[in-house]
Amino acid sequence: MKIVLLGHMGRDEAVVDRLKEHKLYILGQWANPGLVEKSKATGGDFQVIDSVTDVEIIADYVQRIKPDMFLTNFDSSLEAGVVDAIKQRVSDKKMPDLLIPCPDRESSRVEWDKFYLRELIDKIDPKYNPKNFMVETSDAATKAIDYFKAKGMEIALKPRNLTGGKGVKVQGKHFKTYDEGMEYALQVLAAADQTGIEVQEKLEGHEFTLQFFTDGKTLIKPPATYDYPYRKDGDEGPGTGGMGAFSMKDGLLPFVTEDDYSQAVTLMKKLLVELITRGHDYKGVLYPTFFKTVNGLKIVEVNARGGDPELINVVDLMEDYVDFGEVLKLIALGKLAEDSISYKKLASAIVYLVSPDYSYEKGPAYEFEMDTDVIKRLECNVRFAASERISGNRFRTVGSSRTVGISALADTPWLARTKILDAIKAGFKQPLKLEFRSQIAEEEYIKSLAP
Repeated sequence: MKIVLLGHMGRDEAVVDRLKEHKLYILGQWANPGLVEKSKATGGDFQVIDSVTDVEIIADYVQRIKPDMFLTNFDSSLEAGVVDAIKQRVSDKKMPDLLIPCPDRESSRVEWDKFYLRELIDKIDPKYNPKNFMVETSDAATKAIDYFKAKGMEIALKPRNLTGGKGVKVQGKHFKTYDEGMEYALQVLAAADQTGIEVQEKLEGHEFTLQFFTDGKTLIKPPATYDYPYRKDGDEGPGTGGMGAFSMKDGLLPFVTEDDYSQAVTLMKKLLVELITRGHDYKGVLYPTFFKTVNGLKIVEVNARGGDPELINVVDLMEDYVDFGEVLKLIALGKLAEDSISYKKLASAIVYLVSPDYSYEKGPAYEFEMDTDVIKRLECNVRFAASERISGNRFRTVGSSRTVGISALADTPWLARTKILDAIKAGFKQPLKLEFRSQIAEEEYIKSLAP
């Protein structure tokens, strides 16, 4: 197939590694070294664009290339309506029909509108929602925060609309007092790109994520993944898009039972049914985050695209014989089967190296040297993210973001971690200018998650 991919992150390189037999045309906001190299190796191309939400520019490109398939994992692109714009051009006979294994704007609302998700879960099974208030005014925010204050319950604050995974603030970690929480709520309510904020009880327990592939009817069950959202070891520092992740050989996690997993699957199946009843045709990756609490599972969020880094874990674990291009085709056609993907009985881990200023004030570009061949010889994968090639093995960071991910498989996550740490030591010129969380997939950390 001829495929247009809108992407420039590590998860996109993982996806591309499974699509090498197809001709790949890739759009991104910077020249991701891995994606540039791999697209050209297929006879395709990589084009830099100003924004992944510039719907008309993207649709123009797709119309010019006339691909067999279009896909993206950008939440902001889905919200902007890029899928809808492409479908409209097909409808207007401006371009041939094509396969799109991604949700349209209204289907992806489960991610970009926190209020809408809470409404859906309340209708399906309200026990999975934490106690929450969806507020749009300062008076409502005051009443919501006062409710939790009166009960002595700490709170979490979640902007209604997209924030790139960095908008959630948790009491005791990002702010101390209810008054400080109110200050943040007012900031969000005053922001031009926000239409409300969710004030909810602070959940105690552990999070896990699932990366379901679905055609809107059938869900393929993935291994559960554990993400490290905080910037520093000890789960300290600001929230990030994800510093790394791991999965276990049995597909569960130390704190996730088979019953927990079954409940999560059932809830997502019911969610798809509810979306169908509302006239939505959901296709692509359905990515929920759950919190395991003393009061059972609580839904944190549902994302309408693959996670970064968690999608990398899941794609790495696909059996070698899985034809991922065919899987995406079946998703787009609504013909997915539960056995369309099989996963290796192995554990996985990924560690992101980031610019020192990531999640802090934006700093200068950082240069680093990395020998990808050395890393690959140590049985690890390189997943470029916010980085560009200077020349040869010399690279530089782009913005203050995740720079490059190193992933590996093994019998346990901590053995995969050992491979990764060895690869970082051998494959990067020292002293290392980038930073990473050394605790990711650490045996002691993982065993501490067990109840």
